[in-house]
Amino acid sequence: MGLIEDKALVEAALFVSGRPLSVKELSKALGIKSLDYLEKLIELIAAEYAERKSAIEVVRVLGDKYVMQVKQEYSQKVIHLMPRPDLRTGELKTLALIAYLQPIEQSRLVKLRGSQAYEHIRKLLEMGLIYAEPYERTKLLGTTPKFAELYGFPENDPMIIKEAFKKVVHAEYSDLIEKLEKGEAASEGEE
Repeated sequence: MGLIEDKALVEAALFVSGRPLSVKELSKALGIKSLDYLEKLIELIAAEYAERKSAIEVVRVLGDKYVMQVKQEYSQKVIHLMPRPDLRTGELKTLALIAYLQPIEQSRLVKLRGSQAYEHIRKLLEMGLIYAEPYERTKLLGTTPKFAELYGFPENDPMIIKEAFKKVVHAEYSDLIEKLEKGEAASEGEE
């Protein structure tokens, strides 16, 4: 194939994947051996989108991956149209709290959300949206790179994610935030 066909093939792959792809993944999937050539093709595609001031951009994320996505200034206006994982309301609320409070102890999350949180955590772990690592007699929970990819964050940086979820969590869970703040003040008073 020639340059135009190769570029179109890479563009199609980035479009249909719906997730960040590494140059190695693209190479394997498309049968283009040269990683340098692939990177040049991606740079050409990104430059074309930028030049025509498109709402779509091709950017490097999570270190060594590239993704085709809607620019930030447009994403908030069309976010309601995006497909989301098949999560029930309770699971979404649990995920939002994990994202906002991460790293959070599973025991603390269960106190906030109730025993149904165990089932929510299990599903979120299966989907790869959160991690759970042993911590004392409980587990620490937080978001994963897959979560960052799916929800449009440039990387899985807890501070960026917390800031993005701040308004949502404070609006949706003002009662829980109040409970959290009282709990933290009480525990500080015990020390």
